[in-house]
Amino acid sequence: MEKLAFKLMEIICLSLGLPGGRLKGYFEEQTSFLRINHYPPCPFSDLTLGCGRHKDFDFLTVLAQDDVGGLEVKRNGKWVPVKPDPTALIINVGDICQVCF
Repeated sequence: MEKLAFKLMEIICLSLGLPGGRLKGYFEEQTSFLRINHYPPCPFSDLTLGCGRHKDFDFLTVLAQDDVGGLEVKRNGKWVPVKPDPTALIINVGDICQVCF
């Protein structure tokens, strides 16, 4: 996962006309973390758990979605559901990335 994150960071830098390794030094000291959330199916909706509404404060989020759904993205000022695809990875640009550029 770390290799993927560094490659994505390199691609972001290159797409902005910056050297590919421009930000690598900020993240080499293991300032990142991995969080794994899994919510098994629950037949009682009042007992279900989840992350709740939030935005990502970090640089990048790599999300492996299941087939349950619930993820939404803001498009043209409106929140729209993302169709679950267990074979895809979703890359979210977090607040830190937006501040850097």
